[in-house]
Amino acid sequence: MKSGRIFLLLLTAAALFCAPAVQAQEGTGKKKLAITKIAATDALTKRMAKQGVELSLDSVLQALDSQVYDRVLNTRRFEILERSDADALAKESAAAGEAFAFNKADYVLTIRVDSFNDRLEERKLASLGKTIRARTIELSAVAKITEVATQRAVASTNFKVSKRDSENRSENTTARVGEGSDDLMIQAVSEMAGKIAVRAADTISPARVIGKRDRIVTINRNDQSGIKVGQVWEVFALGDELEDPDTGEKTREEVLVGKVKITRVTPQNSQGESVEDTGIERGAIVRLAEDVEDETE
Repeated sequence: MKSGRIFLLLLTAAALFCAPAVQAQEGTGKKKLAITKIAATDALTKRMAKQGVELSLDSVLQALDSQVYDRVLNTRRFEILERSDADALAKESAAAGEAFAFNKADYVLTIRVDSFNDRLEERKLASLGKTIRARTIELSAVAKITEVATQRAVASTNFKVSKRDSENRSENTTARVGEGSDDLMIQAVSEMAGKIAVRAADTISPARVIGKRDRIVTINRNDQSGIKVGQVWEVFALGDELEDPDTGEKTREEVLVGKVKITRVTPQNSQGESVEDTGIERGAIVRLAEDVEDETE
């Protein structure tokens, strides 16, 4: 009997010890996101093959694949599921002619590159003995976010990026094959990945006010989310439920209650000073109103 009581005491202690850890895991509230392997459309693949530049397109796809994964993960808004699992299940569903079903995921992010151009223009200045070379990389992709439970596309956005770089070379300058192209390509891919990550975060988990002290407002967006010092964000309080009489779609009323100018961005969150405040509170939705240029632009 005594040994039985000791066993029960030990069992209770173990349960109490483990409870905080379990609660912490369940309380994260992060949505589970599966990102399928990025691919090019059939039309683009055929065009690249015809031009003999399949390797360039493949480099872009591989770079974009890793960059998107990195950017989305570092928004700290999602629990990213294993890529191999998502790809395998997507292929199985397509082969069977069935809807994509991935019970572990809340959302699926699918990206298709539909346009890619890498152009080099040269102009010789004979009087100066120089050649001006300008390289332009254009990249276009469609990112679709699907809600797994309903098999409904909740967002589909076409992103376009264009990067241009020019340089002057004298007649005796040795060409650096691929060096400029790779650097410019990385810039284009990085910008594209950033835009896609921001769109995914804003669609699935809109920015919110998580703290307010006097005029200082804290927003749950970090330095990987596209938020920048100097931007002005509008703050909305959620009102009554609204129903569209034509579609039956239900949304929440959003009432403008203030504006915040961003003053500080960290790896955890962002802070700003309220420039208008008629009722900013924790939990309010925050949306970008006025953007600023990057320092590098």
